[in-house]
Amino acid sequence: MMWYGAKIKSQKKMSEPTINEKSHFKISLPMAIQAIGLVLVLVYGYRDLESRIRLLEVESEFNTNAIKEIVDLQEKPIPSDIRQDELIRILEANVQGNNDDLEYIKRAIYNK
Repeated sequence: MMWYGAKIKSQKKMSEPTINEKSHFKISLPMAIQAIGLVLVLVYGYRDLESRIRLLEVESEFNTNAIKEIVDLQEKPIPSDIRQDELIRILEANVQGNNDDLEYIKRAIYNK
């Protein structure tokens, strides 16, 4: 009668495999092609991701510099030509409004 926990004396101890110059390894051709294809896909994917990350780093640095320039420009005083142009726009709007008022008054006086 045999118990589940009992050891069998007739079992042979397997020798540990050793690797030497006479060792060999068999692999089928389809498996080798799949392994090579997997490695190629992994390398291509890694290269693609690395180039995307590098592009994002360059764009991030460019945008950081642009933001710094914008902040520096905001802190500087407004150049006089921009002030002058804005003043001209305001005065032109006022003149146009006065012309409209003058036309209304002319119609009111002369077209009774």
